[in-house]
Amino acid sequence: MNKFVKIIESKKLALKISFLYVLLGTLSVCSIYPKDLFYGEWSLFCLIITFPVSIISFGYRYAESNLLYPVFIIQLIMFFLTFNILSLVVKEKNI
Repeated sequence: MNKFVKIIESKKLALKISFLYVLLGTLSVCSIYPKDLFYGEWSLFCLIITFPVSIISFGYRYAESNLLYPVFIIQLIMFFLTFNILSLVVKEKNI
């Protein structure tokens, strides 16, 4: 557990960026249909911006529009993948 905390503390910037990016993708996928709570034109633009992390969820939501919990599971997996990729790319300073 202590090792996990150290990894998270050393990769704070990658964690924040991946969290916000995937959260924006999740919110836009969950706002595609007119019956959705946050439906609007903004969701299409956000889907284009977050295309790499929301394409699988969008495909699932297009096929099955009533269930949302699989979208959240897919986006959680995409969050972990994005965090791991950004952890390799983003270099942080140790102060």
